[in-house]
Amino acid sequence: MPRAAAVIVAAGRGERFGLDAKALVPLLGRPMLAWSLDAIEEAASVREIVVVAGTHTRDRIAALLAEGAWDKVVAVVEGGLRRQDSVAVGVHALSSNLDVVLIHDAARPLATAAQYDACARLAAHHGAAIVAAPVSDTLKRVADGLVTATVTRDGLWMAQTPQGFRRDDLVAALRSPAARETTLTDDAALFEALGWPVAIVPGDRANLKVTFPSDLAMAEALLRTRYDERVKPGTEAPGSPRKPAAVG
Repeated sequence: MPRAAAVIVAAGRGERFGLDAKALVPLLGRPMLAWSLDAIEEAASVREIVVVAGTHTRDRIAALLAEGAWDKVVAVVEGGLRRQDSVAVGVHALSSNLDVVLIHDAARPLATAAQYDACARLAAHHGAAIVAAPVSDTLKRVADGLVTATVTRDGLWMAQTPQGFRRDDLVAALRSPAARETTLTDDAALFEALGWPVAIVPGDRANLKVTFPSDLAMAEALLRTRYDERVKPGTEAPGSPRKPAAVG
């Protein structure tokens, strides 16, 4: 198993939810960020966690982490203007004796420990790996409000997180001209721009990104189902002090 670390990008705002920090939006009675932290704590490959927060949320996220039982967290840092700037700050805060860095969006609270570990293993082997799910919807190309073509779904995948990279390769990529000249929304795009291979960890639609209030309702339903399956009546979930008091 490679020695991995996780960098959670948690600097996004949450205006659609009536808050200024999406990572702190309540999800089954807990801040959304807490669910990602739980899964990463369970991932056997991950040794360290760094959370990248915004200027407006760093103190509140630090307070949340101080109250929790997430032993792998080593730092909360303030992000940069662009995604790759925030990732670079997070990577800089990690120890140097790590093989792989896993980058994860706090807005994806349903990624599993198994996905983190699978991503770490493939990244160690190929240099980079991302969790992704095959496109299942019919895609249309549109111009001026009119459909111009149907796009074939063959070979199309929806990129998710975590996304894993060999640490040394990621550091080199973040220092490259491609990182300086482009604003990225997806970390693997930097490796693609450099012509470096990126492997796929097959994921599923449950690893959704919470962007709208309707996504939050779906995430809550999926989490309830997940913990109903894991916890028998009258017992506690593994690590239950980090879990909500009532999930059923």
